[in-house]
Amino acid sequence: MPSHGATGTMTLLSETDATSAREIHTLRLEASIDGSVVVLTDIDCRTPGVRREVRYQMTVVEFIAVISANGTQSTVELPEQ
Repeated sequence: MPSHGATGTMTLLSETDATSAREIHTLRLEASIDGSVVVLTDIDCRTPGVRREVRYQMTVVEFIAVISANGTQSTVELPEQ
């Protein structure tokens, strides 16, 4: 059975400065171009004039294992259509 990797980007957290309406902290989850790696990017602009980016990555298989081991399971069964 063929399988395909993930695509796209999702913002998990975004913090905006109340006075300037400028985005100052963002956590973003995205798939690599080939879909084999998940990347969590932490972008911190809270210090004026400094943009700090930290990236964490793991394979999609590792990511699924972490969620399965630590997440709360919710099962839904629907009739086939």
